[in-house]
Amino acid sequence: MDEAMGLICANYNTEQLGALTEYRPLASLPFGGRYRMIDFVLSNMVNAGIRTVGVVTPYMYRSLLDHLGAGKYWFLDRKLGGLFILPGSIYGFKNMSTQFLVKDMIRNLDYLTRDSKDYVIVTTANQVYNMDYGSLVELHAKSGADVTLVYKGENPAQWEKGIFLDLNFEKRITKMVRVSPGAARDDNLPSALFADCFVISRQQFVDLVGWYQAVDHMDFLDVLSENLGNLHIYGHEFTGYLSRVDSIDSYLKCSMETLLPKNHEELFFGKRPIYTKIRDGVPTRYAASANVTNALIPNECTIRGHVENSILFPGVLVEHDAVIKNSVIMQRSIVGRNTLVENVIADKFVTIGDGAIIMGSNDHPLVLRKKSAM
Repeated sequence: MDEAMGLICANYNTEQLGALTEYRPLASLPFGGRYRMIDFVLSNMVNAGIRTVGVVTPYMYRSLLDHLGAGKYWFLDRKLGGLFILPGSIYGFKNMSTQFLVKDMIRNLDYLTRDSKDYVIVTTANQVYNMDYGSLVELHAKSGADVTLVYKGENPAQWEKGIFLDLNFEKRITKMVRVSPGAARDDNLPSALFADCFVISRQQFVDLVGWYQAVDHMDFLDVLSENLGNLHIYGHEFTGYLSRVDSIDSYLKCSMETLLPKNHEELFFGKRPIYTKIRDGVPTRYAASANVTNALIPNECTIRGHVENSILFPGVLVEHDAVIKNSVIMQRSIVGRNTLVENVIADKFVTIGDGAIIMGSNDHPLVLRKKSAM
């Protein structure tokens, strides 16, 4: 994929994730027992042969840079191309309806102009999916489109917010409707949801950013919406599993969906692996009293209790007679004896004392702050 480069816009956040993104960007939010959210789109690019990737960073970038390093684990520690850490807006954005800020593009025009690639794949880092970006770029090149937007063609009633697309029989986009968080539902919304990923000619991208630099706080998707009549903007439907993480309940919902065999196999056991920072550790120890059902448990854990429909991270200790259901327990947390933990998201280094009963609900999971003790 020598003709394409990547741009990951990680300069946004959301207050809907509460304590989970209080001190980290959404892009570095732990997910799936050993990954971070950015691993999915970054792996999609690497698996397509893209070897020049820029990441627009937020002001809370420490955990993201610690995870990415020089890009070694994604084969991006290279002399030509490689991983580029790019500056974002000074304060970042907590409005998830703004994800492709023109101001960020202007700041990083050098990244876009110093390379000779023909196309740019632009994405966010808040979605869990495994997609063949190589075929996407190939389709875009053959179609002659100026821009190709990836979309999910499903009933929009299940999505609370996002950009919905109207397409004609040629899959040319004729209308873009933005639905902001908290807006009233509209039964007449278009049937396709923009999947926060698009391909565009590099030169076209640079030109559009230059034309709109006077309104740099505008979202680039609004730029495209204004130019639907001037540009050939087409849609490409992604038919695989895709889930968006933009709130506490969506994080738990997406985590639980990855436990389903079909989704788990598609994400992690296909021809396109999901890469992440490698962590060495001893195998997990299961005591005779352990009872594990439909759970994802990585290395370094000690399991003496009951774990059901849950995801654990490395170094978690589950004591005797503890019961964990429908929960996510992050790195180095301790779940004490005779406890009940259900519909809970426990951040790193959480300690749940003996005899505690901590419960949320499917729609309103309970979040335990990092390093807290219950």
